Amino acid sequence: MIGRVIATLIGWLSLASPIAAPAALAPALWVARDGDATVWLFGTVHQLRPGTPWLSGAVADAFSDSDTLVLEIVEPTPDEMAAAVVQVTPPRPAPLPSELDRRLRKRAAELGFPRNAFDATAPWFAATVLAAQPLAQAGYTSTPAPETLLTTLAGRTGKPVTAFETLGQQLGFFAALPQDAQRTMLDRTLADRDPVPAMDHVVATWGRGDMATLDRLLGEDMDEAGPAVRTALLDKRNAAWAERIAEWMRQPGERFVAVGAGHLIGPGSVQERLRARGVAVTRVR
Repeated sequence: MIGRVIATLIGWLSLASPIAAPAALAPALWVARDGDATVWLFGTVHQLRPGTPWLSGAVADAFSDSDTLVLEIVEPTPDEMAAAVVQVTPPRPAPLPSELDRRLRKRAAELGFPRNAFDATAPWFAATVLAAQPLAQAGYTSTPAPETLLTTLAGRTGKPVTAFETLGQQLGFFAALPQDAQRTMLDRTLADRDPVPAMDHVVATWGRGDMATLDRLLGEDMDEAGPAVRTALLDKRNAAWAERIAEWMRQPGERFVAVGAGHLIGPGSVQERLRARGVAVTRVR
């Protein structure tokens, strides 16, 4: 939710039915306008099951009308992702506590990895990979999700695609987390034997545009992760993005910004930071 790297921690609800076509979802959308400048803000989920119809109505119209698509990062190729992961994941700096290490090895084996597969990796990396596996087995993929689909559509129409961050920067945010925060991330991943049902609830809430409930659900998750994670993955990035968007409001053009929904809810959201800078942001109904 808060970045492409941990996108696989989140499973999303498939509303597909073998009897009837699924109803179109209606995720939340915001807009800021000032003279010749327009910026749309759309909160995404980073994975969906195929056949989930989210691109319709106001969201589709806003994307179609925009001159530029802005993402967290430009979609990487598999080779680019592999190279970036190697660059930011040095050998594990310190041994894990024995009980956490035992649980890690057991879970790795249960999911089809060698028991020692993560002996030399940082805890955050082990957590993301192990969380991704059951969701991939359940059919979750980035292909129908907003970032991938919007990038594909932009390419077909010649719409420029830009990003707030590079892949290396985004991975670096996780690699720079304190060791205790990384171990907490790993502990929570190992404790959650089946992340799919809870995440089904999240995506259903996202699809209804119920931001109050989504704020509660994701806020609880972030609180459990700890203040270091919130600061690194939300607060600092939201502040930097709001500064960029405020600059765009002084330039002509129409931009469609698609970032993880967690960045657009709760205290310190991108919208809240823009309003503090004097930029009026309203939700599109």
